[in-house]
Amino acid sequence: MQKYDAVIVGAGLGGLLTGLFLAKEGWSVALIEQNVQLGGCLQTFSFDKKLFDSCVHYIGALDEGPAQHKICEYAGILPDLNFHRLDQDVFDAIVFGSESCAYPLAQGEANFVARLAEYFPKEREQLTAYIQQLKQVSDCFPLYKLRMGIAEEKSQVSRLTMEEGFSAISHPKLRQVLTGNSLLYAGSADKTPFYVHALVSKSYIDSAYKCEGGSSRIAKSLWRRLQELGAAVIRREEVVCLHQDKGRIVAAETVSGRYFYGNHFISNVHPRQTMQWLDSDLIKPIYRRRLEKIENSIAAFMVNVVLKPGKVAYKNHNIYWNRSEDSLAALNYGKGEWPANYALYYSRDPQQPEFAESVALLTYMHSEETAIWKDSENRTAAPAERPSDYDHFKKTKAELLLQQVAQHFPEIQQHLHSYKVATPLTFRDYMGTHDGSMYGLMNDVQQPEYTRVPIQTKVPNLLLTGQNVGLHGVLGVSITAVATAGYLLGLEHLVKKINQNRS
Repeated sequence: MQKYDAVIVGAGLGGLLTGLFLAKEGWSVALIEQNVQLGGCLQTFSFDKKLFDSCVHYIGALDEGPAQHKICEYAGILPDLNFHRLDQDVFDAIVFGSESCAYPLAQGEANFVARLAEYFPKEREQLTAYIQQLKQVSDCFPLYKLRMGIAEEKSQVSRLTMEEGFSAISHPKLRQVLTGNSLLYAGSADKTPFYVHALVSKSYIDSAYKCEGGSSRIAKSLWRRLQELGAAVIRREEVVCLHQDKGRIVAAETVSGRYFYGNHFISNVHPRQTMQWLDSDLIKPIYRRRLEKIENSIAAFMVNVVLKPGKVAYKNHNIYWNRSEDSLAALNYGKGEWPANYALYYSRDPQQPEFAESVALLTYMHSEETAIWKDSENRTAAPAERPSDYDHFKKTKAELLLQQVAQHFPEIQQHLHSYKVATPLTFRDYMGTHDGSMYGLMNDVQQPEYTRVPIQTKVPNLLLTGQNVGLHGVLGVSITAVATAGYLLGLEHLVKKINQNRS
């Protein structure tokens, strides 16, 4: 019987990085993944010979110096990746309603202020104060600077609301522009803590890059590094139970009947799912009830479009459109208001770089809209057909979204060659959240302790990692992986090694 030092369930970015950090310290590691493809939100897919990202379309904080670059460097994956920088004067363009104006969000703190000051000249000082606010709040999260710190640092800003965080900005439209890409974190005016906005926004202002060849290259590179270090990566195996003995987990059982024994277990899946695998007196009913009541983020609907070659100019930035003047209102769209927002991501044609070969369109969708088909499932490891009315639903919604995009960018619909659709059910089946949530459990600034899920569980050898126990996104998940592995290895020890890039 083989027994591992650590068994990790779920080979998303959090599981892959946590496993790699442990393997670099000589731990024997097994990662178990239900899907064919590793990476979770880093997965890619193709059709009509074009590659598409499922979730991660660009990455922040990759310049040399910030935490994301250091983590990738320590993981040994930078040589395998080909990043290209988005336009420094506009990585995201913010558009409202039928307005023709596109407000630029630029890379670099001074450049960010200068570019927006062209549209809001009287608010230059306010923009400078806003940048300082982002820095001050971000500095209160030690691991995002890869340094040791104390809990009091985070606590002093964790209750800062969005309204309070934007106190320096008096111009109403400028406020909306600064949250115009809030689809990145499913921003809510009432619930989202300002630090979520600050950490996400600052990472892209620091630097914004696309991963050429798809974000799955990150996962594939991590997989290769794990294999070099002797880790076992098992795909197409779905965990159904975590067996325990004397208060500790001893094995993970999969649907095929295989058992994976270990000293430590780490779950990189949604905490609710983890609790369903576990029948332990150490997990109190009140904790289970709390997990059930924490709100998941809104789900998503995506249309991935293959374009006719040489027809649509490539834009080296992203577009965020908001139906309402209130850029945080899209979460609560009503009947007749869909799509309430969208993000538009371009992929350039390698044969004709001045043109786009495809675009991805992403918008919010309440999971209730696909609830009638919730008992169906369709993924690569378990292919199945969904009912025909589901296909009709997809087509109808896709046409609505394409028509909305055409009001500002008619060339996309005009030169559309083909498209594929992903609904909340698609994201559910491939990403592992039961309702297709984009970002998993959401922090509520009004209830920070109630909605925070710690890395440690009451089962002494079970830890959590991934977007549900920290900030989502590549940077947030990377930092949580450092925290999870650091709990086992010694956080100060691991942080020092990452900073010095020492194996």
